[in-house]
Amino acid sequence: MSKTVPIDTITTLDMLDRDPEAVYRRLRREMPIARIAAINRIILTKADDTYLAKTDTQHFGSSDTTTPMQRAFGGHTLMRKDGEAHQVERAAMTETFHISAARSHWQGVFDAIAQQAVDALPQGETVDLRSALAVPMTVAFLKQVLGIEPKPDRQLFDWANALITGAMNAGFSEDVFAISDRANDEMNACFDRMIEQHRAAPNPSVLAVMANAGDALPLSQIRTNMKICIGGAVVETRDALLSTLHGLLQNPDQIRYCQETGRWDLATEEGLRWVAPIQTSPRIVQQEYSLRGVTLPAGETVLVSQASANYDEDYWHEPERFDIHRTGPANQTFGLGPHRCMGGGIYRQFISGSVLPALFDRFSQMQPVAGSTVEFRGFGFRGPTALPVQL
Repeated sequence: MSKTVPIDTITTLDMLDRDPEAVYRRLRREMPIARIAAINRIILTKADDTYLAKTDTQHFGSSDTTTPMQRAFGGHTLMRKDGEAHQVERAAMTETFHISAARSHWQGVFDAIAQQAVDALPQGETVDLRSALAVPMTVAFLKQVLGIEPKPDRQLFDWANALITGAMNAGFSEDVFAISDRANDEMNACFDRMIEQHRAAPNPSVLAVMANAGDALPLSQIRTNMKICIGGAVVETRDALLSTLHGLLQNPDQIRYCQETGRWDLATEEGLRWVAPIQTSPRIVQQEYSLRGVTLPAGETVLVSQASANYDEDYWHEPERFDIHRTGPANQTFGLGPHRCMGGGIYRQFISGSVLPALFDRFSQMQPVAGSTVEFRGFGFRGPTALPVQL
């Protein structure tokens, strides 16, 4: 007989922010399905369970109009839709990520972005790779892929942070929504301006593809789905790159292996597993479901932790180690099933095909600053707060 979801009263918000790995390790061992009292959410921490929740569309879905996301994003996005409604809007932007576009257009663009960013770094000096490399390069990368021109460039991170803050506004505070409302006005003006340019000069960017489609989505949906790209990709790209670099810099032998073999894809993939830049994803229980002897009530929102799945001891040996040579299943960082992140492949291409080769070719002796400690923070989004290095 199924029992109700056990309640975890030990975990605090600070623990989730500072050391979620320890929280997940304990939960995987003691209560792999638990309601964390501090956030009043059920969380799934085992890899098999997170895989199920992302792929079993009969029992788990994403459709939800009651969250603050709809207000924060200025409309109902494809992330909160299922079935045909989701597929139609997803299909509207897939051309950007086709392998043909990657080969014919994006690789040259990415090489130029990476080289320019690396050239801007001062040889022989101490820098924080977060501010000196990851932030400006993320902006340059996403301006091209998304087809937008924020003015100034820092607006892109301002927009992403406003969207994330608004989407997490569980109390529906008008003061918080005022921030996302202002960002929505700025983004809509940018999108509308760029749509005119893209119609005059079509290209493979996300906004151009959607704007020039024969059966284009309504403007309202083009806008909201562009915001999904911004809300997820901006912080995710910056943090995933920094986590990968930190892992490599702690393991010079692995850097040498990549330099000798060109297998930067191994480093990119391990970085994604080691610290998932987006740690959890929500799913809605479509109908009452029994999992591991626990009843998940219909209508309940559950958090699916890809970060915990990527450390599940059933599949990963010493998962806390950064090891590009490890074997195991594919990590779950970019999701699974119908809502799998479309940008996963193009991120991998950018980092493994352009960024890492260019950076370590120019700064082959780069190393961490002696005595420095790299701190990771965040429960929803996670990455290093700084990454000081000697170039």
